[in-house]
Amino acid sequence: MRTVLVLAVSLAALAACGLRGDLERPMPLWGDPPLDGLSDPRVIKAAEEAAAAEEARLDAERRAADEARRLELEKAATAPAEAPAAAAPQ
Repeated sequence: MRTVLVLAVSLAALAACGLRGDLERPMPLWGDPPLDGLSDPRVIKAAEEAAAAEEARLDAERRAADEARRLELEKAATAPAEAPAAAAPQ
């Protein structure tokens, strides 16, 4: 009787162990297995890196365009101020 009780308690304790929900496949410890498709972590990481690189490239282009626009505006703002000063000494 005591053996049955111990067995029932241990089975109940073991039934409560473990993860619940969807299990994710861990990365392999060695080797290079084939890609599993779009849900493969390597594919996801490569897509995220490509998106980050594209965002960095677009950000650099925006900064360069803003800097060029700022220089054009500074040149346009300083040109009229210099013209009357140059005309006065003559």
